[in-house]
Amino acid sequence: MIISRRLSSIRFSFFFIPFLLTVFSFSAMADSGRFVQLFWYEQGIEHGNPKYNGRFRVNSPETVLSDYKERREVRANGMMQIQMEEDPSLLEQAELYLEVWGGHPGTANKRVIVNGRSVYPLPRVGTESKNCTHQYPTIPLKITDLVNGYNVFQFACDQGSTFWGHFIIENACLRAYVNPDHPSLLQAGLEKFHAELEGSQENEIFRFRAVVPREFQDKIDRIDFQGRYRGYDENGNTHAYDWHGFTKNRQPVGFLGQAQSAPFSIQWDASMIPDQTALGVRAMIYFKDQPGLMYITPLLDQPIAPERRGRVRMYLSHDIPRPFWSRAGQLNQCTIDIDASPQSIQQAELHVILWDGGRGEIENPFTLNGHPLPAAGTGAHDVLYSILPIDPSILKQGANIIEALSDTEHHGIEILLPGPALIIRIRP
Repeated sequence: MIISRRLSSIRFSFFFIPFLLTVFSFSAMADSGRFVQLFWYEQGIEHGNPKYNGRFRVNSPETVLSDYKERREVRANGMMQIQMEEDPSLLEQAELYLEVWGGHPGTANKRVIVNGRSVYPLPRVGTESKNCTHQYPTIPLKITDLVNGYNVFQFACDQGSTFWGHFIIENACLRAYVNPDHPSLLQAGLEKFHAELEGSQENEIFRFRAVVPREFQDKIDRIDFQGRYRGYDENGNTHAYDWHGFTKNRQPVGFLGQAQSAPFSIQWDASMIPDQTALGVRAMIYFKDQPGLMYITPLLDQPIAPERRGRVRMYLSHDIPRPFWSRAGQLNQCTIDIDASPQSIQQAELHVILWDGGRGEIENPFTLNGHPLPAAGTGAHDVLYSILPIDPSILKQGANIIEALSDTEHHGIEILLPGPALIIRIRP
């Protein structure tokens, strides 16, 4: 996968901005680090979750009487169980994290009921308006909604304006925050564990290091570094200034980087992100002998040297189709207008995130100004996030056309919100 960044305006020239607080996938942290127990949803009757197909699907009620009633997907009842062997009275807080394909455009009122007690809405990110979407919400839960044992999460949706109200949850995790004196941490010898981040900048390369006491270094499996900044909304939550990245199959995508051994450091090239005064960084630390445990470091506010004000610009489409998909030979397109000449562009890249339902027999299913780009995959029906280098010579001052084409009979290519974006760096 080619990876790494939806802004609120169609064209955005980057400039210095206030450093504001936004939450992406974890709760706001205290000044000290925090331990989190991770309880993942597992398919299979042995986990209390009978399965009729390979994915966890949620359907609107009308589907059982519709023309689709004989399909396997319709047998799904939207109920999952997550086993949490933990005394809720020992928890500081709890939350539900999800990997969600937004579903059929027009699906409405996505929600979850926890143990028959409280109803929690999933964030509205554009599906109700007939857009193609995905999201990775973190939903804070009342501790009194949870039980020590099997917790039932009943997901539901309404048909809305679509032909079949439907969405998919690829992964779900019940997260339980605990104090350092929690019995499980005492048993693992981690009650005194702590870590913090150090950062530096040289030109446009950042270096970050997780400072871990020597006696704990051999206990660490990996450390994922995540950044908070203004950029492309690759996780689809409608926020440009945010914690960036998401997970796919429980693994990080679009994060700053990952370290697996001491000195637990990474380098990150920031040459194609907006000009801003600071970068927020945190790290998630995972342990070799405690796979269900995570430590979140305190936040690091890393100053950014003001060296390239106004040189990096992002452009979004002003005419994204609703829905933006292609199947059965239906060509769909959008326009990205830019106000710079190709000769003035030092570097360019295109960000796009799509649901890859297959190209069929189309050789070049995704193009920019007629030039093929490798954004589509093998038709695995999964989310693909691509950052594609663009030769400035294929760009035009004015309208640039993005086209998607698939001739599959059923699900083809969906361009997910925020749609494709061009990021350009102007020559000095």
